Amino acid sequence: MRWILYFCLGVLISSCTVYSDEIEDVLRQAGKNRKELEKVLKHYAKNPADSLNLRAAEFLILNMPGKYSQYSEGQWNDAATVYYRWENLLNRPLALDEYDLSDPVRKDDLKYITADFLINNIELAFKVWREMPWGKDIPFDVFCEEILPYRVGNEPLENWRKKVLASFADFYLLFKNNESGITAVEACCMVNDKLPRFVLHEHFPPMNYSQLMATSRGSNNHKAALAVFVMRGLGIPVTVDITPLWPLFPSAGIVWNSVRDSFGVHISFLGTESNPGMFHGALLFNKSKVYRHIYADQQHIANDTSHIPPLLRHINNLMDVTPEYSSCSNISLSVLNDHKNQTGYAFLSTPDKMEWKAVACGTYEADSIHFLSVGNHVIYLPVYYYNDIQTPVSYPFYLEGDGTCRIFRPDTIQTESLTLFSQPSFFWSANMKGGKFEGANQPDFSDAQTLYCIKTDPGPYFHTVSIQNHVRTYRYVRYITPEGDICVVSIIEFYDENNQKLHGSILGESSSGWFNSNTKSDKAFDDDVQTCTGARPGNAWTGLDLGNPKRIKKIRYLPFTDGSGIYEGHVYELFYWNEKGWNSVAKKMADSHLLHFKAPGNALFILKNCTIDKVISTPFFMDNGVQRW
Repeated sequence: MRWILYFCLGVLISSCTVYSDEIEDVLRQAGKNRKELEKVLKHYAKNPADSLNLRAAEFLILNMPGKYSQYSEGQWNDAATVYYRWENLLNRPLALDEYDLSDPVRKDDLKYITADFLINNIELAFKVWREMPWGKDIPFDVFCEEILPYRVGNEPLENWRKKVLASFADFYLLFKNNESGITAVEACCMVNDKLPRFVLHEHFPPMNYSQLMATSRGSNNHKAALAVFVMRGLGIPVTVDITPLWPLFPSAGIVWNSVRDSFGVHISFLGTESNPGMFHGALLFNKSKVYRHIYADQQHIANDTSHIPPLLRHINNLMDVTPEYSSCSNISLSVLNDHKNQTGYAFLSTPDKMEWKAVACGTYEADSIHFLSVGNHVIYLPVYYYNDIQTPVSYPFYLEGDGTCRIFRPDTIQTESLTLFSQPSFFWSANMKGGKFEGANQPDFSDAQTLYCIKTDPGPYFHTVSIQNHVRTYRYVRYITPEGDICVVSIIEFYDENNQKLHGSILGESSSGWFNSNTKSDKAFDDDVQTCTGARPGNAWTGLDLGNPKRIKKIRYLPFTDGSGIYEGHVYELFYWNEKGWNSVAKKMADSHLLHFKAPGNALFILKNCTIDKVISTPFFMDNGVQRW
C-alpha cells in the first residue's frame, strides 16, 4: 500500500503546475510536443525573477496555433537554382520534380518546435531589449510584437538571433555602448544601409535569415522579412506593414517596413532599399487599407476560411493602421439587396481589373453595414461573403476626401457622351523626355548624328516623327536613353523615304534589360505593345543594324504602357457596372489614341482591349466630362 501512496503523492506534485484555460487548450493541441512547450513554461516559472520572461513565453505559446514553416525538403541551393531561372523555365513542373521541390512540406510550430529553440529566442530577445539604450522606451507589449517573435512568416525555423549577433557584432557593440546617443531610428538606417541590395524576383518561397542573406533575390516581402530579422536581432523594433490591394495597381498588394521611434511613432521604410524618412514606392497613391502584421491572434473573425475573403484570411494577425498612412473615414451604408447575411460580417471590396477583392471587414446591423478607418479617394463595393461566394449588397461608390460616398447607380435613360483617354502610365512616358534617336555608320556610334530628340513628356500613346533635312544615309540606328535615367520604350519603328518599315539585326548595350525576358533589347522591335526594352539608369540603348545604309524619313515610337493604352487599329469594349455585374456598352475600333462612346449616366466604367484580350484600366467614372480613375 505504501507504493500506492507514494505514486499518488508523485502525481499530485507533478500536477501542481496549473495553466490558464487558454494555455491548457494550446498545450492539448500540441499533442506529443506538449512536453517541449511545458519545459519552457516550467523553466521560467521556477524563478520569480523570470516573471516577465514567463509572460513572454506564455505570449508566444498562446498565439502559436496557426504558425508554421513551409519549405521543400530538397536542398536549398537546388531551390535557389530553380527559382533563379523561374521566369524562363519551359517546363516548371519538370524542374521542380528534378530538384525534389514538387511538394512543399508544412510543419506546424505547435507540433515541432523545441524548448531549446524557444528559450534561446526569448533569452536573446530580452538581452538586446535590455541592453539597447532605446529599450527603456519600448513597453513590454510592444516588445512582444516588435522584437520577441521567433518567426516573420512561414519560413523554415533557425536560430537566427545568434547568427545576427555574430554577423552584426560591430553594430551590436556600437549600439550597446551608444557613446554618440544613437536612436532606434538612426540605428535602423545604419543597419539597413549594410543589408544586401535585392534583385526583384517574385517566385522565391518563404526564406529564413540565412537564406535571405545568401540569396539577395526576392520580392518586397523578402526584403521586409530580412529587415525584420536583422533589426529585431539587434533590438530595433521593426514591423511589416501591408496594403492588400493597391487600387491603382490591379492584382498587386505591397509590403514594406516601419520602425518605432522613442515616442511610439512608426516611421516607414523598405528593408534593403530605403531608410526611414526616405521616399519609397509604398508611399505612392491612395490606399484602401493598411495593416500591420502582428504575432498575437486578434480574433477579428471567428468563422472558417470559406466565409473569409482570400486577402483577409490572415486578418486575425493583422492590426489596422490605415490612419497612419492615409486620410480615412468611418462609413455606414444601407443594404439595398434582399440578401441574408449568414455570417454577421460585411466586407468592402476594391477593384482588381473586372473582379472585386475584399480588403476590409466591417459589422452588420439590421439593414446597414459599418466600416472604420476606410481610405479616402478609393472606389469600393460592399459585399457579403459565404461559402467562398462573394455577393454585392449595394452599388459601388467612391469615397470622397470629406468622407461622403459618391454612389454609382447607372442611369440608362439619361446617357452621356464619353471621350476616353489612356489611363496614365506612371513614370514611363516621362522617362523618354530627353531621349534621342540617332543614326551612324560606325557600329560603336562614334559618328552618331541626332535624328530626333524627345524634348517633352510624349504621353502614353504612339508618336510619329517626320525627319526633316536629313539627306544622309545610315546603316546603324538606335534609341538612347536620357543620361542617368531609366530606359523604357515599348515599340520603335524606322521608315525609309518610300514609307517602308526598316528591319535589321538587333543591337544594344549589354546593360539593356532588367532581369526579365520581357525587357530585353529586342523587345522594342517585336510589335508587341505589352513588352518593352527596359534598362536601369545609364546610357543604355537599343537599335538596329540595317545591313546597308538607309535614309531615315520617319520614326514611330511608343513609350512603355504595358498594353494599357489606346492604340490605332485595336478593338475596345466599354463596360459599366449595375447590380448584376459588368455589362457591355459597345465595341469600337480605335482610329487614334482617343475613344468615343455613348453610355449610361452616373455609372462606373471599365475598358478592355479585345485585340490583346486585356482589361486596360482600373474602373473609372466621369466627372464633368473628365475621366477619374
